[in-house]
Formats: sequence, structure tokens, C-alpha cells
Amino acid sequence: MSKVQIKSIFEQISEVVFNTADLNFAKQNTIEFVQSKNINDKDKQSILKAINECKTIQRFQMYIANALLKYEGLGADRMAKEYKPHR
Repeated sequence: MSKVQIKSIFEQISEVVFNTADLNFAKQNTIEFVQSKNINDKDKQSILKAINECKTIQRFQMYIANALLKYEGLGADRMAKEYKPHR
């Protein structure tokens, strides 16, 4: 159940993060949003730690994009398993 909540959280966060060039604005909005959500503390702390480690808007956007891929199940490991080359 937790992954479903995280997925929707990252989807909502991405709307702000990808529509601003202001790192502090994006981080502050994301931190407030994550803290307001009812997700387990381990996931919440992991997300907040990753946010704080981002030093540029590009790095922050990359983190959000990667998190979306991970929690949506679209990571490279899944894509590789589903890809069947034509012979």
C-alpha cells in the first residue's frame, strides 16, 4: 500500500519541480508536501534526506524523475525484462 501512496506523492511533486527553476522553492514545497502526507516514517525520512542532498535544480529534478521511474515500476531493470528482440 505504501508504494501506491509514494507514487501519487511523486506524481504530484513533479508538477511543481519540473515547472520551476528555483531550487529552494521546489525543495521547500516538496518538503512541506511530503511532511503533510501519511506515509511510513522510513520512506518519509529517505525522501527528505534525498531532497536535502540535492544541490542544484537539475539534480533535484533528476531525483524526482528517478523516483517516479522506480515507484511506477518503469526502471531500466523492468524494461530490460520486458524487451524481447525480434529475430
